[in-house]
Amino acid sequence: MIATRSPFPGAAGAVVVAAAVVVVFATWASVAAAPLAAQKPAKTKTERTAEFDAESVRREWSALSPDARRDVVERFAEDVRHLDGLRAALVAHVLQTADLDAGFVPDAGEIPHYDPKVHAPAQPIPRKRLEPDSTAAREFSERTFQRAPKTGLDAAFRYDWARREVVRVADPLAPERVFENGLAGYAPGHDFALALVERALDRGDQAKALAALGHAYTDRAGAVYPGVTLYDAWASGVEIEMPDVDVLGVIHDVFDDWQTWKAPIPERQHASIYAEVKQLFLDARDYRGLRSALAWTYLSGSAPLADGYVGHRLRLHGLWESVSSEPAALAPKLPDAAKREEFLYEWSQSFDKNAELLPRAQARQAALERDATRVRDTLAAVVAAVAATATKQETRRPSKPANSGG
Repeated sequence: MIATRSPFPGAAGAVVVAAAVVVVFATWASVAAAPLAAQKPAKTKTERTAEFDAESVRREWSALSPDARRDVVERFAEDVRHLDGLRAALVAHVLQTADLDAGFVPDAGEIPHYDPKVHAPAQPIPRKRLEPDSTAAREFSERTFQRAPKTGLDAAFRYDWARREVVRVADPLAPERVFENGLAGYAPGHDFALALVERALDRGDQAKALAALGHAYTDRAGAVYPGVTLYDAWASGVEIEMPDVDVLGVIHDVFDDWQTWKAPIPERQHASIYAEVKQLFLDARDYRGLRSALAWTYLSGSAPLADGYVGHRLRLHGLWESVSSEPAALAPKLPDAAKREEFLYEWSQSFDKNAELLPRAQARQAALERDATRVRDTLAAVVAAVAATATKQETRRPSKPANSGG
């Protein structure tokens, strides 16, 4: 049993099992240390009704023509642009202070993989990318992300921690994506703003490690799994294969050590090299995980959070309140990986006793929840209006005259 450092005191540990080239990194540990009560505001009657009506909105949407759906997307984007509220103000602030326009964001492209000819020349097993829709690729992706938080956001933009830049992964204007995101309470542009906040919080402390862990996951047979990085695979908590080329690639890139271990790695060296990459991964996860959780709480009241932070949303909202929700002000205050546990423990002790900051964090969380509800309500109203117009047009359409013959 090898315990990981927990987000807050008392978190359950993780297990690393090394058997030949198989390693398990169980990182989605639950946090046992005094999560704050009432982390999620009680739902209003409007919110409960919106949830109840979600399927009826989806049925109305499904009955619309492609042209009508595009009309919904255009009207919805315009209507939510005029919504006020905390989230709208935060998104506007992020976009105004960023030096990047969504129209100029580069495509994510294919995830690079480690070349065995370079990192494991004695084991030059060729690498072959699987098709994204292949059974093997889909099944592995499902296994890898099965424990990831279900946020409901189908992001077209994301922050690439390996490249340290915002990238585009899909069409942000695709009608189905805009609709489903709206139904989950996300307005168009939410994913872009979220990625920008992550970028603002990343000081680059773990740049080498995250760049190395940003390589594509491969198996011993040489299959390259699309959309899955080493970071994703090692964070999944499921048993995975660990080819020498990937382990050595990480060691070479981060430590520039080409002598201590070489492929094929003998069994007597497994413990030492796996311990090295395990600690490297945990440090990278501690650094990235905190900043990702903060980015999500910047714009969302109660979005699911990874890495044990879910029970501590209110404390994270409190961190944002302590800097007036300014990413540039919070970034330099955040700890490096080594001091994360100490930082979060001290913040918990301070925040939980702060009679002035606690209610402000609660108000912030509640305001963001209301804003998400307003986005859903706006989408439902637009879909209903477009559906009603389509029905009227269909009713007024003259029928074809009967063929009288003759």
